[in-house]
Amino acid sequence: MGMAFNRTTWYDIVRCARHFCEYDDYNWDWSLQHVSQQCLKQKLHVMVVKGPRVFHIGEWYGVHHKKSNCESNQVISKVQQVLKVARGSQQLFPRSISLTQTSVIKKTKLRKGNGGWGDQRDHQLCFNMTLVGR
Repeated sequence: MGMAFNRTTWYDIVRCARHFCEYDDYNWDWSLQHVSQQCLKQKLHVMVVKGPRVFHIGEWYGVHHKKSNCESNQVISKVQQVLKVARGSQQLFPRSISLTQTSVIKKTKLRKGNGGWGDQRDHQLCFNMTLVGR
């Protein structure tokens, strides 16, 4: 749902714009995986945190919608409760962090995109966002 990377990584992705912008998948994370596997000299690595700082509050829209009750106040209340617990237990701004590195046992198979990103206008808009100097 959220990600951060430095300018160097952004420029690496920009150099692979064709792989990112033309990969037929509406999920940008799968597009980045495709870029990492097909174009980048150094593969992307993922850091997963135990507690999120980015929340998905629009869970009743889109492809994965399974709920009939679409009351946004309930979702917002749940997020506020998670943040309250995190704040109370010093999880939002810890004094130190520890990293655990895991190795991938089997190589992730390159997959065909999920679709939903085939419109040439989407591709062109994506390419426009990769123009350096804007």
